[in-house]
Amino acid sequence: MLSPGKTSFAFALSTLTALLVTACGGSVSDTPSDPSKGGAVSLHGIVYGASDTSVPSGAGVPITMMGQMRALFDLIKKAPDFTQVVMDLGDGSPVHVLDTNTGDKFLPGKLALGLSYILIDMKTKGDPKYADYLATYQKITTAMMTQMHGADYVYANTSWGEYYYLVALNNFKAHGMLNEVFSDAMLTTLQNRLNFCDMFGADASGKTNTCPVAGVPIDVASLNTAQNYYAVSYGIAGLRQKLGWSNPSFSSKTDPTVATMGARDALLYTLTNHIRNDSSGGFSDEASNTHTTYYDQARFDRYSTLLIGEVTERTLEMGNEANLTPELKSYLRKSVDLILPQLNADGQGFNYGRSIGPYGDSAFMEVLTAAANAGVLTAQEMQVAYSFIYKAAYRFDTFWYDPSLPTPSVNMWVKGRGTDTYRGKPRVMGENFSLLHQFMYVNAWWDKLGFGSKAPMSDTDLQAWLDARPHYTLTWYNLPGDTAHPYSAALVTVRDGKRVINLNLSQAPDYNSYTPYYPTPFSDKLIYGTTDLGYALLIPQVTYNGKTYIPVTYYKNLSVQENNGQVVVSFDTTKFRQAAKNATYATDIDLQVHTVLTFDHGSMTRTDTLSSATLTGNMAVETDFTSFADFQNTTANSDGFSVKYANSNATSYGATGFDSCALSNFEMAAGVTNPLSTTPIGQLHSKFACTTLPFALTAGSQRTLGWTLKYADPS
Repeated sequence: MLSPGKTSFAFALSTLTALLVTACGGSVSDTPSDPSKGGAVSLHGIVYGASDTSVPSGAGVPITMMGQMRALFDLIKKAPDFTQVVMDLGDGSPVHVLDTNTGDKFLPGKLALGLSYILIDMKTKGDPKYADYLATYQKITTAMMTQMHGADYVYANTSWGEYYYLVALNNFKAHGMLNEVFSDAMLTTLQNRLNFCDMFGADASGKTNTCPVAGVPIDVASLNTAQNYYAVSYGIAGLRQKLGWSNPSFSSKTDPTVATMGARDALLYTLTNHIRNDSSGGFSDEASNTHTTYYDQARFDRYSTLLIGEVTERTLEMGNEANLTPELKSYLRKSVDLILPQLNADGQGFNYGRSIGPYGDSAFMEVLTAAANAGVLTAQEMQVAYSFIYKAAYRFDTFWYDPSLPTPSVNMWVKGRGTDTYRGKPRVMGENFSLLHQFMYVNAWWDKLGFGSKAPMSDTDLQAWLDARPHYTLTWYNLPGDTAHPYSAALVTVRDGKRVINLNLSQAPDYNSYTPYYPTPFSDKLIYGTTDLGYALLIPQVTYNGKTYIPVTYYKNLSVQENNGQVVVSFDTTKFRQAAKNATYATDIDLQVHTVLTFDHGSMTRTDTLSSATLTGNMAVETDFTSFADFQNTTANSDGFSVKYANSNATSYGATGFDSCALSNFEMAAGVTNPLSTTPIGQLHSKFACTTLPFALTAGSQRTLGWTLKYADPS
């Protein structure tokens, strides 16, 4: 973080920008005043493009993000009935993406915001087709926000959807278009409907709550969803206030200070307390609202790092810079310090935890952009951040976006890819809009920071900066000695040339049965988890008394050392958990494992030493390695305990301490794609499973198992 009392170029620039934006009534999602100034090989060139939003010469992408947004608008516009719009991803099951039962409760807000970019752009340029597109926009938004009867609406639009809608309204207002796009009656409907009340109160079943009668405050502790939704409600309150709309008031049974604040500031105050109290390392514990004791908290993942970036961006967006305190900036810097060691020249973001894929990449981008605007980056870090974000945008357009699909779209669902059930394929339209919005608003900020026409750092210079990073970084979520959180929770990041390897130790009580939360090293195109599913991915999975147990919480004694170029990580797991979502702690078994992971150039080795003082029956252990390498080019060695790979990042894998191993096709099961094999970045093809015969662990005895994975530099 910047030294106290020093003013960097980045801080001065971001402060000046904030003043200019505030003075001009601007919004972080505004389109640039002169789109033609964006350089071809620049973030602006990929996101916005040339003056007509086409791909500039030399940009190297199939379509700009504004082009994608226009294509989606045209897809909706040409349909006689927009509720029947179909997106076909080529897997034999096209989706009615604007049906009322897509499961996307944010859809009206996503459409209102996504399509607003096109309307604003057309209006700014005096496009003769503007009136026609405006009529389509008005038809869709009116229908989606219409009541069927009583308080029920044709479409749900909760939390994030309300926030997205309010961003659109504020952007229209900044361009003098609000009353042209929306009638007075529609604005009254939106003022009544776009609030945060659905996130508070006793109703956690999904039914939309109504705000209390005037003068009756909401209990700030009655949030009925995950803690990070305080940030969504904060954004809603702030953007309502920016429009001149009133907010319900808050109260608190435990902190009367809340009642003295307006809703916007009460929610920011509550958010700050969440980060301050639920993680001594300054990160957001995403399990703390439903799990209240030290042993069943500590889900640290993408959102634990991203939340403070969102809070910062919302604060700037609503013009609340005065409340961006040094404490909040210090939390933002902690997220920056977790991200910088993971940066790469390919634009890849988080590779562990839930809701990653393109959102893993954009999370890095959003945090770094917030940090650039908050003045917590050095001038060189600004250049590096911009260059990474350019790479992430290029990756989105050339990897995540697939123009070869029957309906060109972001792809998180087909061709071997899989994502969380939360982001299921029926939400494909909304996911396109929300991801494109993230790049649009980030690009607008960098335009305002003076980078609109700038090329990123050269690949050579960027890689040189990356190569100068430490060989490993240890980031604590809960600091050692924190008696309220006695189990180790931390991220270890190892850099081996261009390869970034993450080992995330997180209790994750509601997700620890899923592979992305295992204490397993994850690295792009080498080791990846499968969303919402579990199997013995590089951990000792134990079968005991007919049930399966895994070492996925209760970490102690974490140590990270570097010796002679090797990074050695060791930790103890004091109990094994039943391999089931939300398994009760009463089902834990008294089984311990001492784990040592050794990272060397081109290889990683793990040993697990099992012991127990009380277990009496026999147990068996399985450990699997699943590879992206083609199955037909994978060869099991004659020793029976190792395998060779061709044409892949993995070159060989071998296990020790097991009784037998078997190589099998992991991609197909019973003639269909094996759901365990679809990772966020693509298809796993083979499994090498090593198992023991049943054995007993008597008091004082041990059993040591291990594996070694060798790999090439990233391709």
